[in-house]
Amino acid sequence: MRSWRLNFRLFFVNFSLATNIFCSLGLLLAASPTLAQPITRANDGTGTIIERQGNRFNIKGGSLSRDGANLFHSFEKFGLSQGEIANFLSNPQIQNILGRVVGGDASIINGLIQVTGGNSNLYLMNPAGIVFGANASLNVPADFLATTATQIGFNNNRWFNAFGSNQYRELVGNPNQFAFGVAQAGAIINAGELGVTEGHDLTLLGGSVINTGTINAPGGTITIAAVPGSNLVRISQAGSLLSLEIQPLDTQTPFTPQDLPRLLTGSGVTNVQTGVNVTSNSEVQLTDSGVIIPNQAGVAIASGTLNTSNSLPGKVGGNVNVLGETVGVIDATINASGSNGGGTVRVGGGYNGQDTVPNADVTYVSADSEINADALTQGDGGKVIVWADQSTDSHGQINARGGSIYGKGGFVETSGLESFNITTAPDVSAISGRGGEWLIDPFDIEIVAGSGNSNINPTNPFSSIGNSSQLGVDLLRNALRGGNKTVTVQTG
Repeated sequence: MRSWRLNFRLFFVNFSLATNIFCSLGLLLAASPTLAQPITRANDGTGTIIERQGNRFNIKGGSLSRDGANLFHSFEKFGLSQGEIANFLSNPQIQNILGRVVGGDASIINGLIQVTGGNSNLYLMNPAGIVFGANASLNVPADFLATTATQIGFNNNRWFNAFGSNQYRELVGNPNQFAFGVAQAGAIINAGELGVTEGHDLTLLGGSVINTGTINAPGGTITIAAVPGSNLVRISQAGSLLSLEIQPLDTQTPFTPQDLPRLLTGSGVTNVQTGVNVTSNSEVQLTDSGVIIPNQAGVAIASGTLNTSNSLPGKVGGNVNVLGETVGVIDATINASGSNGGGTVRVGGGYNGQDTVPNADVTYVSADSEINADALTQGDGGKVIVWADQSTDSHGQINARGGSIYGKGGFVETSGLESFNITTAPDVSAISGRGGEWLIDPFDIEIVAGSGNSNINPTNPFSSIGNSSQLGVDLLRNALRGGNKTVTVQTG
């Protein structure tokens, strides 16, 4: 009997210890965010299937358009922790894969998104917001577009809705318009290293867009575009923003997207490196430079690196667009150079403010930023436009130089229609050809001594932009040094 009691006691103790260990382990597993499935399908009849294999999520099923060229997915949640992979399965007949996220949570992506089995373009739509952390990356064979729009439109004026039902079979052709049906659309932040293959395009299109990471699209087009309020963005051809139309849009959304401070301090974001933080005064701030970012819709910030250069023989540089109502290029490197010719960079608008792209009200280029659209070996320098309908402050170095073997210098415009402040002359020189042109086109202008004056507060530049147009005479001398170049100053 004594032996039985002893054995029972030992069994009870061991059972209790095992139970405690099991319960503790269960609590630990339940508290671990990496074990909660970050990608879940929406139970809405779209037919998306998610198969998890270790750290890899294979995404298949979905609904096809009647021609089989467009594949649609619907997710309740879509996010990735470091080391995780979202693998969209495709086939050679699928031209576009489009996924929507309907659950109301922002997508926090800190892993790899890839497409396998076909050369499909990938579109990801989440009106609640999208954050690419420092460990985010892409492995896609064609174009990639991330948006916080509420609808994506097609050639036949039919819509892929972020919420509610869709007639998937009728959604044929290529996406060519994006509707933002809320007063302040969700934000997009990229701190990762996102890239597409040569000649393809990468677009971030949201209510406000901030890049602090690296984006590569060699010989293709990078577009960072912030859309204020309820607007419609139309695209005429791949990679080209045609117009921003202000018109009443009534989209019923089950939630209100978070503004930047709430997004950055929300669940899942605080543990991800974004290059952006929120101060004790609830101001949004770039971590490295300390610059304060306006907390409003329509803000597009390019920091980090935007690279569409192509140094392969015979290739020209691609295009970079940074567009919004308030545009900043801060501690950034933008490179659209090419072996046989420079590409085109538009910051805040197009040539003379009359291009098809939407114009900024305010544009700021910091002194520690550099924009290049050079021809590297032969051919002409490219085109760089820095524009605002109201005020432009341009202090960084801009280059659009001709090729080292032959070629003409390129074209640079730095204009603010109502006012501007410029403290650095661009370089449009050419070693073996005619120099290029620098255009300055405000409503009026004052030529002042020296290199001009800047009253910009470098940590809060958007609150201190002036209302005068001054150009230092030394800048004009520097721009014309070496001869064979043109500086055009026109007003009115």
